[in-house]
Amino acid sequence: MPITVLSQPGNSVIAALLTGTFALSTQTYGLISSLPFCFNFLQVLLTPLLTQRLDARASTIASAWLGFATWVALLVALPWIPRSENEVSRTIFLVAFSLIALSTSLNGVTWNAWMQQSVPVRLRGKYFGRRNRLLYLSLVGFMLVLSGLLAWLNGSLLAFQVLFAGALLMRVVSVTAQHRMHTPGTGRAAQSEPHWREQVRIVRGDATLVRFIVFASLMGFAVSLFGPFYPVFMYEELHLSVARVNLYLLIGVFAAAVAFPAWGRLLDRFGNIPVMIVALVLWQSSNFLWCFLGPDNLWLLGLIQAAGGLFSAGYGIGLFGLLLKLTPPGARTMGMALFVSISSLTAALGPITGGYLLGWAHTRGIPALDAYHTAFLCMPVLTMASCFFLRRVTEPNSSSVTDVVGAMRNVRTIASLFGLTFLVNQVFYRAADRRARPAAAE
Repeated sequence: MPITVLSQPGNSVIAALLTGTFALSTQTYGLISSLPFCFNFLQVLLTPLLTQRLDARASTIASAWLGFATWVALLVALPWIPRSENEVSRTIFLVAFSLIALSTSLNGVTWNAWMQQSVPVRLRGKYFGRRNRLLYLSLVGFMLVLSGLLAWLNGSLLAFQVLFAGALLMRVVSVTAQHRMHTPGTGRAAQSEPHWREQVRIVRGDATLVRFIVFASLMGFAVSLFGPFYPVFMYEELHLSVARVNLYLLIGVFAAAVAFPAWGRLLDRFGNIPVMIVALVLWQSSNFLWCFLGPDNLWLLGLIQAAGGLFSAGYGIGLFGLLLKLTPPGARTMGMALFVSISSLTAALGPITGGYLLGWAHTRGIPALDAYHTAFLCMPVLTMASCFFLRRVTEPNSSSVTDVVGAMRNVRTIASLFGLTFLVNQVFYRAADRRARPAAAE
């Protein structure tokens, strides 16, 4: 989890490193933040070549080692990179994060294909709910160490070097564990799927999957338009330290970890699409609070992070489960590759467009706080509007949105989302008076 989070340039750690330590502009930072989406689009050119030669497991492991090697090179180069924006610093970071984005994009597609072979459909909601809880609890520990390290070393370059080195050591353990994983069907996936041209034809003929890709494309642009600039806003306008920002983000991570199993049970019961719509609306409704956030009301930030983690968990696990469910068996890897590629094309335009718009507002003399508040109004509106396209996707054996809303009115369901099932299951009663009473004795 640590290296997975660090490999996304839009996170708070990389934002602090690039815009703070190395003083890159918002335009350059926006370009770097768009790289994962660009390579998610381009990976569709390489995925067919990999699937013809390696199965999903081998491709996952190979791409993981590529990302590890790039991170090691960047770690070694950090002390020698100029501490200001120039051609050298821009080139080094663009090349490094391009290779990291390439390995991450390939790894994501092949890992999804590997998991589709391994986890039965009837258990996916419950399994990934519990699995994601463990992942996020590990992320909670990582972020606690991160906040302490950055506070102790005062956000210096040494703090980032120690952080990256620790994440890379854990990545070695992670890939070693993958080497020991042998699942049913391993070694036969490459031969069981038809030629990539036939897989593309199968995907194009699947109207449901095509509609799902359209939804994901719109959603990707809406989320990435100003999403990478939330950490920059917290640093520049709220004047928070990196350590304090991570403590606020920790609230959202912990809330998601608590809620994942409950969302998994809802997904198994009602289906992915209705649960995703309910979770998305609740999540984005809380994001409207960003439009009112300032240095004088930082208490709102804790509320925003808690609600965001709690409800985004349902959307995220539902999106992954729906992708596994809708991908046609005869074009498993290509279906996922096209989904990631096309949806990432629009998402790649988001940070570039967002960085340009914020830069334009700065040159026009618009106060930065007002510019950010206006920008943060866009994401909730655009993402909730995309639900109209999600409703056009047909999911077998799913319930209606009203069924999910009705279930969430139940105290037991709400308590499980907050991790309070143990309290709901308590039976309260008045203890019997053990002292003998005169009337009873008679």
